[in-house]
This record gives sequence, structure tokens and C-alpha cells, in this order.
Amino acid sequence: MNNFTKLSLLLACFLTFGTTANAQWDVLYNLFNQFDEGTNQFYGNNLDSLEENWNPNDSQSEDLFAELFDNLQDSVPPGELDGDYLDGLDAVLDTLVDHLPGYGLSGTDTDTLLGELDWVNGIFNDNVDSLGGLFGQYQDSLAQVPNYWDLSVVSGDSLQDEQYDYLEENTNAGLGNPNGLGNFSHIFGQLFDANIFPDIEIAFGTQSADLKYYSDEYSANAKVVRLGSVPRFDRNSIDCHNGTRPSLPIEARWHVEVSWTDQERNTSFGSDAIPRSSNGDGKNFNPLMMSGDFAIMTTPTIGTLGNTTFKMLTSLGTELGTYAPAHRDYNYEYTLNNKGYMTGLGAQVGAGFSFTTGAITAYSMATFAQGQALRCPKPYPYTSRRYEVGIRYGNIINVRYSTGRVSWQALDNRLANVRNQFTVGIILAQLHH
Repeated sequence: MNNFTKLSLLLACFLTFGTTANAQWDVLYNLFNQFDEGTNQFYGNNLDSLEENWNPNDSQSEDLFAELFDNLQDSVPPGELDGDYLDGLDAVLDTLVDHLPGYGLSGTDTDTLLGELDWVNGIFNDNVDSLGGLFGQYQDSLAQVPNYWDLSVVSGDSLQDEQYDYLEENTNAGLGNPNGLGNFSHIFGQLFDANIFPDIEIAFGTQSADLKYYSDEYSANAKVVRLGSVPRFDRNSIDCHNGTRPSLPIEARWHVEVSWTDQERNTSFGSDAIPRSSNGDGKNFNPLMMSGDFAIMTTPTIGTLGNTTFKMLTSLGTELGTYAPAHRDYNYEYTLNNKGYMTGLGAQVGAGFSFTTGAITAYSMATFAQGQALRCPKPYPYTSRRYEVGIRYGNIINVRYSTGRVSWQALDNRLANVRNQFTVGIILAQLHH
């Protein structure tokens, strides 16, 4: 191989792999820039201790895949996408807008955020009919996944250790420049960039959770709307080091989601202790949870079987979770000012597997996050463990089934145990700027 050919290959490697990879890291670093000094400090501390508190040796994905396939046999597992969903989503957006003044955003950033919310809501409304019928249309195709879901994450694997070290080194490189909230236009431009995130979904579904606020314990069945990227898990290792060591393929992922219920609260205080709120249209609306994350994943291939490719997944990034119920009990005056909306932010690590055969990709991901509550006078700890499995069919549909446990306070005084969540998503080119 002559020098010109070597140079051409290295240049092609940089253009096809390095440019996209650098752009994905750039998004994470820009999110880190949204931290203030205090958030930057506790995030860094939690990142440093993340690996020692994280044990990915868990086979729960096997049970989740079994439950997912049970759901795939049902007629419409996520429930019906009807007018109640649209009313609830409108109430969610109204609630978010009501809380914006408390975040100290500039006028420009406020306008940018409101514009993005209106844009996404418009796309959701435009695709209600397609999204509502999508599962029935592709149910048979999704159920054809081969019997490979008995794979589980193995802790201590040398390849996984290599991936984590690579991710930790590069994640740490993006810390240390906290500027506070701002420049939303640039970040939204990156999140909806087709070159960085070629597939983005908007999804709806159902969530069943057990919740706890001090001695107040209850269960809720909620509606969910999700917006986020859908990884392709198709990146390959490319020798960008002149033959010395293949680089790890990476792919970023992000999502935000909200859940709410229109059911009467069943609490330890009694059925009439906490009146339901109204969104102004006569529809009952009780916000439940909001969450989001952004992570960089390494996705090396670990084997093939016929035309099926298997990959090991390791991820590192950040997670945000909000516990929304206000927990007002009008029998006790000291609860009248309870506003709910405790938000925790933490460093997040994840591990899982994927396999691709033909148009189908199935995947699993277990994540652990640790951090603390934001805008809170006390350093309440935030922790979450989530387990997710999913199947995507081509660039059309993506289904996810997950469970998790999230705590916003010591002694689990604010706790959400998500027994199950099922969403159906439609992958849309419209969701690119």
C-alpha cells in the first residue's frame, strides 16, 4: 500500500467516522455547559464514583423480553391514541410553560423553547392517525424476532472495561466549563440534526407505577408521550490509528418523556384529600413524572450468527428526572404550599446488547444514575435504575418495554417504582430541522 493510499484511507476514516463522532461528543459537552458551578461539581463527583456503585451483572432483560413478547400478542398494548391523549399533552405543555419563569431563562431562550414545543406538538398532531394505527400494522413483523433474548450483561468483561474507560476519559474532558442555562437554539439544532441523529421517534404508551411521598403511598396508571433518538446500532470499528488499534464505534442517544394520569388519586389520606386539577378544558390532569437523558454509547460487534449481528453496548452520560405530584392534603395546613416538581440530575452509566437480523433490531439497556436534586436547599440524593428492551423495524416503528426505580430523596421519601412502561414510536424525518 503506497503512502497516497494510506493517506486516502485515513482521510476517509476521519470523514466517515471522526466527524460524526466528534459532533456527538460536542452535543454532550454543550449540555455540560448548561450546568452551573454547583451542578458541575456534584456531577463530576458522582461520575468519579459511578463505576464502583454500578453492577451491570443483571439478567433482568431476559424477563423484560418475555414480557415484551407477551405484549406483542395483544391487540393494542399501548392503549388507544384518542382525544384524551391530545388533551393531556396540551396540559403537559401548559404546565411546562407555567414553570418557565422560575428558571431565569433569557427572552431569546424562552422563545426558542416555546417554538420547539409548538413545533413538536404540531408534528404529533399531524401524525396521530398514523401513530395510532402503527402497532396493528406492524405487529406481525415485530413478533418475528428470533429467540436470542437470553443474553445478559456480564460484569468484569475486559471489552466492557475498555469501553467504559474510553467513555469516562472523554466525558471528563467535557467538564469544567459551566456557563449556566443559555444558547438553546444551538443545542436544539444539534439534537434534531439528521447527520447526528438520523432516526428520531415520537411515541405514546402507558405506564404503571407505585409511588411514595413520605407515608403517602399509591399506585397510578398513566399515559406517556416520548420524544427521542432511535439508535441504529450499525456502526463498525474503523482503524483510525494507522493499524495500531481499531477505534470503538460510538452512537449517541437522547430522549425526553412525560407521564400523567386523569384518574382519582388513591392515597393513604383518603379519596377526597387531594382534589384533581383541571387543564382548563374540563379534563382532569395529574402530572406524574418527567425524565430525559443523553449518553454516548460504544457499540462494538461481538459476534455473528448467520445474517444476525450481535453488539455489546456501554454508555455514559447524564440523566434528568422529575417527580411531579404536589401531594397537597387539605387536612393538614403545612402541605398547602407543596408544589411537587422535584428534579434530580445525575451521571448515568449503561450496559446492554443488541442484535440485528434483516430489517429488525432488538436491544436491551440497563442504566444506573446517581446525583442530587436541583434547586433544592438540601442535598437530596437522586438515584435511578432502569431496564429497557425494545425492537425497531426498519426506519418505521420502534417499541419499548421498560421498568425502573427512581428515588429523589433519602430514605426513599420521594420514590417511583415503575412496574412497566410500553411505548410505540413512529420514526419521522419531520423531526429533523
